[in-house]
Parts: sequence; structure tokens; C-alpha cells
Amino acid sequence: MTYKAEELETRFKKAATSRMSQKKAGKKEYENDADYWDGGRCNWGGAHNLKEDCETLGKFFTGITELRNARKELINFNNQQEFEKNKQSLLTKTAEAINGLNMKTSNSTSIAGVCIIWNDFVSVWKERLDEFRKDLELLKTNIENVPYNEAKELQKLNIEERALKREIEDNERKAKNETDENKKKQFLFLAEEAKEQWKKLLERKKQLKTASLGDNFNPDQHIDDFLKAVESKLSGRNRPQRPTRTNPNASNSSGSSSNTQSTSHNNYSPFSNNEPNSFLEKYWKELLLGIAFLLGAYYILNQNDNE
Repeated sequence: MTYKAEELETRFKKAATSRMSQKKAGKKEYENDADYWDGGRCNWGGAHNLKEDCETLGKFFTGITELRNARKELINFNNQQEFEKNKQSLLTKTAEAINGLNMKTSNSTSIAGVCIIWNDFVSVWKERLDEFRKDLELLKTNIENVPYNEAKELQKLNIEERALKREIEDNERKAKNETDENKKKQFLFLAEEAKEQWKKLLERKKQLKTASLGDNFNPDQHIDDFLKAVESKLSGRNRPQRPTRTNPNASNSSGSSSNTQSTSHNNYSPFSNNEPNSFLEKYWKELLLGIAFLLGAYYILNQNDNE
């Protein structure tokens, strides 16, 4: 699958509409976004913009999806020297992909080398990226463990398998068009004989770990989860506390204010100045006065009954 920069940029801009509106309204939490999510430059030193970073992400993700063809690339050789060259090339690609999934790649860049502003999403990315990285590390290990002799045998078995498939198809076609019953039976017999050979060949392939290399690698699902997590965070549907970091180009005033806001409701007390977030918290004074009035009325009525 190919990930196009234009499509990624459109998705992120749309998701960030509310965030940018709040930023323009003066919300401190987003002041360091600058105009990044609206197509402009960021405020974090590297002066990245969203379009450039989407191009970087698109190439990065597309490159990872191409690793699904690792087995095909690995067994495409004429001699051991070519095999070792293919193997090293795949190991380099997987290592680059694994390194690109780190949350911070430098002082001004994060995942895949895009703007450090994306590091704000570590709380919603970490679990997904850890799983993604584990799958890539497993693929890398499996590639490392492929010996030349096994790859050569798999290459030979694949050639034989293609020949058997053609033989089966040819004999079944001939049997279908044949009017002579004896000849028809002969073609069907040859087709069945080829099928038996094919079954034995498949059993042998199952014994080769190289034959299933990359079958369980599903990068598109990981990437889709990643993109949805970004959209969710940008749109405000999932807004965990932002990690603390120092901005080289701006003041650090936003961090403390957001932390204060995130903890105020959890520490609510009827004697504090925090804004209540439930019915009881909002009307506790009125409820206390009502209870006192009822108790007073009950006392007066009880006194009258005694007299």
C-alpha cells in the first residue's frame, strides 16, 4: 500500500480544526503549535511544516509496507553472493524502520524524522508503536536466521510448484476437451498424479521457516491504528496529559497551566475554589440549607405535639 502525502495532510488538517481554533483563541496549551497544523511552520526550532512532514511519513510508511515482500526479495538470487547482498539490504531496511519508530530522533525531530511537535502524542502512540516495533524486530530476526541452503531449496521448490500447477491445469483442460474416454481418463490420472506431488512439495515447504517469512507481518494495520490515534488526539477525543519538555524558541508557560487543569477536578473539595463538575458538587450549599430547614421544621412540629 502507498501512503500519499496529500491524503495524510488532509486527514491531519481536518482533525486539527478544533485544536487550531482553540490555539487562535489564545489557549495556552497550544501556543507552541504556531500554524503547524494549519500548514504553516512550527515553533520548535526545526521550522518544519505539515506538508513536508507528511511527505516524510508517507515515504516511511510505504517503505515499511514493502517489507511484506521480504521473502520474495530474499530468494531472488543466482548465487550465494547475491543472496547475501539481498539479505543485508533487507536487514538495513528493517533496522531503519525500527529506528524510525522511536518517539524522539533528535532535539528537533520525532518519529521518522518529523517535527518534534509530534512527540506530544507519546501517550497515545507508545503502546501502538511498541507493538509495531516488536513485529519489525521479529521480522528482522527471522531474516537474519535464513541460511543460504534453505533459501536455495525454497527457490527450487517454488520453481517445481509452478511447473506442477501448469501440469495440473493443462491435463484438466485436455481432459475436459477430450471425447475419447480412455484418453480422458489418462489426462485425469496425470492431473491427480501431479496433485499428489504438489501435496508432498507443500509439506516440505512447511518444514522450511523461510517459506512463511513475513506471512504474519501486517504493517497496514499498525499504520492505520497509528493514523487514527493521531486524528483522535488532534480532534480532542483523546487528550491525555502532555509530556513536559523545554521549547528552545518559546516560553514554558503552557506546561504548568495544563497540569493544573488536569488535576483540579480530581482534588475537588466543597471548600475549594475549583469549578464543580457534578450536580452534588454544584448545589451542595443549597442541599445543606434544605436539610437544615427540614430538621428545624421537624423539631418545631414535634414540640407542638408534645404540648
